[in-house]
Amino acid sequence: MSAVYVVLGVIVVGFVAVDVVATLVTTRRLRRRSPTQVFYRSTWTAWAALGRRIDDGDRRESFLSLYGPASLLGLLAVWVVLFMLGWGLVWLGLRDRVHGVHDLADAVYFAGTTFFTVGFGDIVAHGPAARLLTLVEALMGVLTTALVIGYLPTIYGAYSRRESQLLLLDDLEEGTVTAAGFVASFARHGDLDALYASFQEWERWCADVFDSHTAYPMLLLFRSRQQGRSWLAGLAIVLEAAVYTLGVLDQPPRREAELLYRRGVLLLTALVKTPDQALVELGIPAEHSVAIAEEPFFRPAYERLTAAGIACRPYAEAWPNVRALREPYVRHLAVLGRVFVVPPTFRTHAPPIPTLA
Repeated sequence: MSAVYVVLGVIVVGFVAVDVVATLVTTRRLRRRSPTQVFYRSTWTAWAALGRRIDDGDRRESFLSLYGPASLLGLLAVWVVLFMLGWGLVWLGLRDRVHGVHDLADAVYFAGTTFFTVGFGDIVAHGPAARLLTLVEALMGVLTTALVIGYLPTIYGAYSRRESQLLLLDDLEEGTVTAAGFVASFARHGDLDALYASFQEWERWCADVFDSHTAYPMLLLFRSRQQGRSWLAGLAIVLEAAVYTLGVLDQPPRREAELLYRRGVLLLTALVKTPDQALVELGIPAEHSVAIAEEPFFRPAYERLTAAGIACRPYAEAWPNVRALREPYVRHLAVLGRVFVVPPTFRTHAPPIPTLA
């Protein structure tokens, strides 16, 4: 029986250690269920369900924004508990070599004091092998703590880069930012060079979000500091702006718009692997039967672009182009919006420009 406890304990410790390394070091998703995936799937599903019950949008965003930072502490607590349980099973199996361990409670207590390098001395291991194992466990505790501490600046650095770019998303109108307004704000005088320069910035932003959010998928659950804003809504706006530039504007396609479109679609595809089923890196399931946006959503945007004096293709030609460009990603966008309870609009908080004489 003692050998069985030791084997089970080693399996638990090894399983958790692999998950810690995969999450914090190799940043690769495991193909099987891991403690990180189970933790985020279960806790976010419950948290989001509570958030959906809040009718007021700002209060709902405030509630949901608490989850991201709190989840990091919760994940660390899960790892620590599992480590203590695993090592506790090991010490229970080796209780004849540890003075003071009589049952699982004593073994878990000794595992905790060793893992946190407290060492009260009320329970002591004797013999070379047992003492060596205490050093191994203590080293594992120190390394886990160091990895988590080193992990936090990386997480918040990526989060800050994502959010700082979103502060630049503006169409110079009051209220909400739209893709058509974004394009029109750059092209008021018929000069699209500034628009294409902005597309280059957003292409780099998509590449950075792709790298950071696929390596550390819990960043998907960190919401914007500003109420009414979301990185997903911002991505939808700039991606739609690229679609309008490619499919509506009456000019040859420019490389900047094509690259932004490709990077945006690649980012969404990486987060959701199939159109109707969310295989998000966190392993959170999504709802099904998401409809592609239909023509009535496009007509006001087309009218907004033509009203700005931008040369556009005939409507009968522009809509099929837009529909074809949207089709590879609109379902992905809708699935992620449902999973992460993202508001569909992007609000600007900048003050209006005074009327000049």
